[in-house]
Amino acid sequence: MDGATSQQAADLTPQAVDLAYLEATPKAHRRRFAQVLTPPDCAATMADWVAAGAPETLLDPAFGTGILARAVAARRPAIRVTGYEIDPQIAAAGQAACAGMALDLRRADFFDAPADQRFDAIIANPPFLRPGAGTALRAQVRATAARLGVPLSGLTNSYLLFVFEALARLKPGGRAAFLLPAEWANANTGAPLKEALISGGYLRELIHFCALNPVFARTLTTASLVLLQAPRPGERPPETIRARFVPADGAAPRDSVLEVADLRAAPKWDELIRTGPQAVPPGFVTLGDLASTRRGIATGANGFFHLSATEAVARGLRASQLLPCVAKAADVPGLRFTRADFAALEASGRPTRFFAPRQPLSAPEAAYVAEGAAAGIDQRFLTRNRTPWYAPERIYLAPVWAATFGRGQMRFILNEARVWQLTAFHGLFPIRDDVAFHRALVACLNAAPVQDLMRGSLRIYARGLQKLEPRDLLQIPVPDLRRVPPARLAALARALTSLDTGRRGAAARLTALVMETAAAAAMAEDIE
Repeated sequence: MDGATSQQAADLTPQAVDLAYLEATPKAHRRRFAQVLTPPDCAATMADWVAAGAPETLLDPAFGTGILARAVAARRPAIRVTGYEIDPQIAAAGQAACAGMALDLRRADFFDAPADQRFDAIIANPPFLRPGAGTALRAQVRATAARLGVPLSGLTNSYLLFVFEALARLKPGGRAAFLLPAEWANANTGAPLKEALISGGYLRELIHFCALNPVFARTLTTASLVLLQAPRPGERPPETIRARFVPADGAAPRDSVLEVADLRAAPKWDELIRTGPQAVPPGFVTLGDLASTRRGIATGANGFFHLSATEAVARGLRASQLLPCVAKAADVPGLRFTRADFAALEASGRPTRFFAPRQPLSAPEAAYVAEGAAAGIDQRFLTRNRTPWYAPERIYLAPVWAATFGRGQMRFILNEARVWQLTAFHGLFPIRDDVAFHRALVACLNAAPVQDLMRGSLRIYARGLQKLEPRDLLQIPVPDLRRVPPARLAALARALTSLDTGRRGAAARLTALVMETAAAAAMAEDIE
């Protein structure tokens, strides 16, 4: 904001300043700084928690327009606020909106803040930014990890760094409240924070909003409130915490008390907050006991490497340099992908050929590669780290696929066509090279009991989009198919066919069969 605009902002109510900033600031600018203004009801809950500790000083490391600081000041009028804001444009709006407060707003990067500062309270809606290769954020991940002695992944999002750095500046007994994307509770990159909050005795309450709940008016993201308190010297860490799940359908929130021991044991927390601890029935093991996983082929440029059969012929690419391959979940609508399905996909003109040269290039292939280099494909993140850039990574033919994304039901597909897949599907490699075992496993994975238990392994994004990573797959509970006779495996295989063809009552019959299989596996284990 320029001087005239700042004066106009000073003449507005604080809420009007927020709205004026949103209206006047291009979306590209707000996206660059990951600016998402905190909803008033979230700000009120966070401020209530922080103010109840009677703080005299407050830190907001991602100040924005000062919504959170204003909410605390409304409850603690004499509080002294220190804010950090890297964007001068929103900082000007925040300064104007917070006129009359005891505010020291520093127009600087919070990560450059003095490490010896300490505050009675902290409140923040930190920016959601993923680190790219060679970026300052990637360097900050390394710096924070080294300074605080925390094992952070190179993929750690900026909001997690803000929490770590902010908590290092919280006085003993001080309270903190953070508004984070709900994915932190299930993402592998969030594991160090969960460990720090539990081991450090900080965690007091978690409030999760359903992924279908539009918490933010103009932004598609999930939301979670994390309420913390730094332990005093000699204070024992809490053994339980409060949890609240806020549905999207207007139903009353679900309140619960969670054992810290259950949180520590759970690799992902979303389902625990949503439904409470879920017991795994006897006879179930983790999928990692029955199979290994790998992600699908990452090309770095699907439009170049994945072609239709017609285009491959037109380009003069030899069949020996191509692999039959699918790229999109929509190209595989069922639970069994057969050779006839692949032939139909090919006949429709969809891309079905993966350019994977493993021999010296022919003249037409060399020309195609040169065309790709001229378009800059050789300089993309994945390709520039290969030698040569067009060489495929090491690839594996998976007999079973797991859809990477889904809504409601996660799909597992039997790859009867024996073709390869890109990253829309992860590959599953069962411990037995036995088609009957593969079919039985796919049947179990698509059955309602396993789908319900699976929710504890999912990452959930806005509008209910669900994601499974390869390591997440390994945690899914499934009946122990190693302990059941061939006749039961054959029955599960038949149930898969019935489910895939949409026969009436197939889902209910499969549910019963899966639970019977688990019971049989448990009995076999007891006998052993």
